[in-house]
Amino acid sequence: MRGRLGLRSRILVLTLPVVVLVSAALAGIVYYSLGQVLRASAEDVARAEAAELRSELADQDVEEAMRSHRVIGGNRIVQVVDPATEEVLGASQGAPDVPVALPRLRDGQLRVGSLDEVPGEENGTWVVAAADAVASDGVTDLLVLVAVPTRVESTALGRSAEFATIGAIGLVAVLGAVTTFAVGQALRPVERMRDQVEAVAATGGAAGPALSVPAGRDELTRLAETMNHLLDRMKRADASRRAFVADAGHELRSPLATIRVLLDRLAEDRPAAERQAVAARATAEVDRLTVLVGDLLTLASADEHAMVLHRAEVDLDDVVLSETAALRSRGLQAAVTVEPVRVDGDQARLGRVVRNLLENAERHRDTSVRVSLTRDGEHARLTVDNDGPPIAEEDRERVFGRFVRLDDSRTRGTGGTGLGLAIVSEIAAAHDGTVRATESPDGWCRFVVRIPATPEPG
Repeated sequence: MRGRLGLRSRILVLTLPVVVLVSAALAGIVYYSLGQVLRASAEDVARAEAAELRSELADQDVEEAMRSHRVIGGNRIVQVVDPATEEVLGASQGAPDVPVALPRLRDGQLRVGSLDEVPGEENGTWVVAAADAVASDGVTDLLVLVAVPTRVESTALGRSAEFATIGAIGLVAVLGAVTTFAVGQALRPVERMRDQVEAVAATGGAAGPALSVPAGRDELTRLAETMNHLLDRMKRADASRRAFVADAGHELRSPLATIRVLLDRLAEDRPAAERQAVAARATAEVDRLTVLVGDLLTLASADEHAMVLHRAEVDLDDVVLSETAALRSRGLQAAVTVEPVRVDGDQARLGRVVRNLLENAERHRDTSVRVSLTRDGEHARLTVDNDGPPIAEEDRERVFGRFVRLDDSRTRGTGGTGLGLAIVSEIAAAHDGTVRATESPDGWCRFVVRIPATPEPG
């Protein structure tokens, strides 16, 4: 497998081609613009010279006019031509004996063009200005030609291109170095966070969230804050898991130890009646263990967000009446008031919610339990009261924790496993509902479950 480039290298790989392309485009624009400017300059020189010479020929003869136009050799070529005979009547020093061009011009026209070569001169492009003129006699037509070489402009353009290329290479190098430095500086907080995360991982999270948050409100600041929140949640989740495993092991150990003692007693030679009593007690412990394991599996599936709900339209009032009837069959009297309410949910899970709340009320009541189900706007509202003391305000959130028993005086045999209300909370949340512990107006202990109800038929 090929090694993947680091983030710094990938940023350079992505940035440098863009810088090169931009530099090349800018150099091309400068090269083209400079070439146009230099050519325009040569054309202006040729046009101005031709116009000036044409004006002088109107007052002077050809020889006199040419003497006033001294030209440094190679700087430019000036010719005065008879367009009828194509004879060069006057020319600057070093100019060829033949006209450099013979354009057809209208009266008084001045035109500028270009030539790829001039006889007797070095190869190269020339800018030529041709002007229609009239001799001083006012009759003879003349043609004024001024040719300006562009090799000086070409040399300047080539030098400019060289300087532009060197500058572009230098710019790319400087930008590469600056980008490397800037990316390195930007990634330093990331490297520091990585080291801190590794330190947290090495301690198993015992050190807690310890990532330093960079100053400002940029992406790295938000990343550090998010990671701190994540580490904090992981620490709490790990602590909860450890406590859950420890409590679960403790709860499982008790019935298992009891069952083992009872099995040892069954193995002994005892009277049939005593053996029958021991077997009944062992069966009860097995049932208790089965309930505990079922509760643990329910909470484990909730922790993994894998609680399976077999959803359908459920008559919640029928579920409440069925569960309270089972409670009454055990001899407990409960006042029940229900309204017809339908919800979209899992009937078995919702039955478990009602059953757990009723069993909790039964354990903590003094004498009475009452149950009501009503429609409260768009929600079904289930209320289970018992006339025992209400839960203290500071414990009303904690009571839905796992293996929480607020009354330490109760034994495991009468106080349940401490998982019933935790299961109620998880099932309610899975149905997009809530459960809370509160106090009724007359001072009873109250639990209220709210679950979204299906719309009433129109």
